[in-house]
Amino acid sequence: MALILKNGALFLHIPKTGGTWVTKVLREGGLLRCSIGHRHANLDHLLAPGWQGLGRKLEWCWKRSRYLRTHPRPFTFCFVRHPLDWYESFYLYKNQPSLNWERDGDLDNFHRWHPNAVLNGLGEGKEFNEFVTAVMDRAPGYVSALFSHYTFRPCDFVGKQENLREDLVTVLERMGCEFDAGLIRGKERINHSRDEKTKPAWDPAVRERALRLERAALERFGYPID
Repeated sequence: MALILKNGALFLHIPKTGGTWVTKVLREGGLLRCSIGHRHANLDHLLAPGWQGLGRKLEWCWKRSRYLRTHPRPFTFCFVRHPLDWYESFYLYKNQPSLNWERDGDLDNFHRWHPNAVLNGLGEGKEFNEFVTAVMDRAPGYVSALFSHYTFRPCDFVGKQENLREDLVTVLERMGCEFDAGLIRGKERINHSRDEKTKPAWDPAVRERALRLERAALERFGYPID
């Protein structure tokens, strides 16, 4: 879920960028007020929740008026990761036998929005490079577009999954939160879907094409472009 902190700030959870760990840390640190909306909602979906049903609209109106700092708008933060690393993580996560490429939302159902719905059906029975090629054919620059859904509205702080602990400490300090930085730095990561033994091997041509198509995110968030 998107999360409202006790100081009225808003955390947006981009899929596969460490958001489950961030949620756990915020909750255990006593910094979390409540969740709001869809787990992976972006600010646009939180600002226009009516189409998701009466219950979602009532939830938004109540929580926004009671908890969310809205003047001029809430302080908003999220995390991204290297686009190629995102492809690897998503593939290994969905390819687990316990998930078996379960679908995210429904691309043809407006009321079952999910940011990854466009990827439904692209991974079953495919090896990694086939999957990435299928994504690039259907939605070129997909990860760059995904990150943009959360960071162009605007977003006050964009941390990196590769530096998750330190970046979370940084944003909490920037907001003036009271927290134990040592506990955050010592908190074990969760929801790992890979290790070096399972890291997919990129076909050089597929990797080169992916880097070219994801250049927007690479340049915007300061990742190397080769």
